[in-house]
Amino acid sequence: MALEPHGPDTFVGTSLPYEWGRIYGGQVIAQGLAAAAATVSEDYRVHSLHAYFILGGRLDEPVRYEVDRVRNGRSFTTRRVVARQSYGAILTLEASFHAHEDGPDVQTVPMPDVRGPEELPEVGWGWVLERRQGMPDAGSARAYAWLRVDPTVGDSAVAHACALALASDTSTVTAVRATHPATRWTTRKEISEQFMAASLDHAVWFHRPARADGWLLIDVNCDNLIGVRGLTIGHVFDQAGTHVATITQEALVRERSGPTPSARDLSGT
Repeated sequence: MALEPHGPDTFVGTSLPYEWGRIYGGQVIAQGLAAAAATVSEDYRVHSLHAYFILGGRLDEPVRYEVDRVRNGRSFTTRRVVARQSYGAILTLEASFHAHEDGPDVQTVPMPDVRGPEELPEVGWGWVLERRQGMPDAGSARAYAWLRVDPTVGDSAVAHACALALASDTSTVTAVRATHPATRWTTRKEISEQFMAASLDHAVWFHRPARADGWLLIDVNCDNLIGVRGLTIGHVFDQAGTHVATITQEALVRERSGPTPSARDLSGT
């Protein structure tokens, strides 16, 4: 998530070598949020972000993040970020930051009863993000995963919010695939062979502080699948059962009609 300044309100980030051939969307969201937060006073904490995926990010060049200071308000501050590579914008993101205000704290969403991370196989990528994903049932319209980032994330609230954003782009597409009436897979390899998929947009609401270097559960349900677009809603919990964030994503899912391309998407998101 580290960024280098590259002029006024402009930052540059690089990517890890993801094996499916393009930048993981959660990384671009996390770096975009980090760029926005770098232009905001520490008195404000991010409470929401909304992003659109425009083009797949290339691994062989850095990403340039351009921040627009839309508004500096007394209670809320708004930033708009465009992530670019040489061939154009790959993501747009808007983030809102809120100064602390005292008020009630009421949680109405209970943590689901699912298998713990110690009971599930590791399906991460060997660095940065550990991911233990439950194998979804075809037709269930649901997917879940436990995630945690590397302890080198540090202790700052901004870093942990960005790390949660990094982790949040998972299980969303899988929940849509698990909704599709044509689903016939029983393994993760069969999932990617039967369907091609891409994230279209992504939103996160940060409810309560959470350490992303501890296990977080993301429980995702597909609300609707219409044509080739599926809408998912997910709740994020820490291991104590605290509801720390809510995510939504619309994904594009198409059933493949020919041989699976050699550069399969193995992210499992």
